[in-house]
Amino acid sequence: MTNPTPLDAAQLFELIRNSELALVFVSVHSRHRFNRPLATTLAAEHQDIAFAEITLRKLLLGGPSVLRFLHQGLRGCRAPVTLGVLPGYYLFRRAELIAWDAGLPALADVSALARSAALGAIWSGVSNDMSFIGQALEWAADQVAAERLSAVFRQAIAGAQRAYTRRESEPPPREDVYWAYQMLGVLPTASDREVHEAWRRRRREAHPDHAGDDPVEFERRSRISRDINRARDVITNHRYPGTRGATHAWAS
Repeated sequence: MTNPTPLDAAQLFELIRNSELALVFVSVHSRHRFNRPLATTLAAEHQDIAFAEITLRKLLLGGPSVLRFLHQGLRGCRAPVTLGVLPGYYLFRRAELIAWDAGLPALADVSALARSAALGAIWSGVSNDMSFIGQALEWAADQVAAERLSAVFRQAIAGAQRAYTRRESEPPPREDVYWAYQMLGVLPTASDREVHEAWRRRRREAHPDHAGDDPVEFERRSRISRDINRARDVITNHRYPGTRGATHAWAS
């Protein structure tokens, strides 16, 4: 389904937590629309991607926690941060912001837009309906932006996957292993089953669902949950390098 789901600020956390991939469009006014050709392209490549939209006004009214979360994400993916949270497209993978783009046509798109304007002018002359020029420009702007954005997001998704695979396959540093056992509250001599049970217990204790409607507590619990998952992955890679622990007790 490529139709974006309308969100408020509180629902944003729930969406990105429950989606492997999520593209959230932040709009500034009613004429600032979600790019449907972009959604069609991404949905064809990633069947599990979720689409949503939220107005900048709703984000600003959502409180400082959601704005701080997005601002940190923008900084993490090297997007502009001087003006705070910006309108545009926010791509999340496993609740982490991996790419942002304003979604506007670039200078390289001028020639394609000019051709569409010329075609619209011809049809306007034939039909005496000047609206064809505007429609042609609008259609062309969506198409060229969709092509460029899909390439940007495709690269971001591939890069995030490579980074995840590299972290999973490389033996972790000694200090990371020490941290991981501390995070799960077990000794290095713990069995695989004991590590798995400690991970499950810590996940239950820190689950974001227990945050209620408090976005600050949700963000805190989400961060802890990511650390707990990472701790188990670090121990897995340390004990079974390159295997991701798929055949071991805690993968059950």
